[in-house]
Amino acid sequence: MEAETTQPIMNSEMPYKFKASTILVVVAVELLYMVGSRLAIHYYSAESFQAELIRTILRCVTALIYLDLMRALIMSKKASFDTVRVAPLVIGMLALFAIPVLVGNYGLSTSLALLFALTSIPVAIKEEFLFRGIVQNLLESRYGAMRAVFYTSVIFTAWHIGTWEPSVWTFGQIFFVGLVLGLVYVRTGSILAAIVLHTLYDAVFSFTPLMRPPLEQNWGFVPLAIAVAAVWYWAQAARSTSGATSA
Repeated sequence: MEAETTQPIMNSEMPYKFKASTILVVVAVELLYMVGSRLAIHYYSAESFQAELIRTILRCVTALIYLDLMRALIMSKKASFDTVRVAPLVIGMLALFAIPVLVGNYGLSTSLALLFALTSIPVAIKEEFLFRGIVQNLLESRYGAMRAVFYTSVIFTAWHIGTWEPSVWTFGQIFFVGLVLGLVYVRTGSILAAIVLHTLYDAVFSFTPLMRPPLEQNWGFVPLAIAVAAVWYWAQAARSTSGATSA
């Protein structure tokens, strides 16, 4: 019987070895989640209590499976929260959270808004475990940090097809917010930081509109561009400073 292939994954913090079958299990679990989630949206509506309850259960189960199978990879980075050039980060976060304030228009009832705000927690945990903790780390070992952030954001955007009404703004926002989350994860090494940021962003959107009337959605690209540019500068500057210090 042929031995199962084991491949090393290396990053700056620690080596991690995984079996090819483990990755196949992760892919299979995610495909099952996608089917179940989209069936819930199909039979109910995306903004219904029933669909959100089903999807939340599925998110929790898949997140636990990912953590059990890939814990060493998900937790492989050493968190660092030093304050090198924190001003660009502050600017980036202010711009990011200006987006739901300026253009958010979910229009949910109070009860549904609270439900979606609460379920933002399992949404963020499940998606950050998968995309930043697993996909981005795997890609980083092959392509480097910045290319991994970009490729992961492309996958993150494609993964949302079928869960949102297609528009330039919808998928543009998902892609660029994915870049911000990826950069924060690269810079801090903290999956918790990515989860908290993801949770807060989604939760704020649940209570929109916050400005009446909100601006037309495409105006959201202005603060979004500022957020990406500021966080990218912060992440790059921090990496450069770190490299100079270690040298």
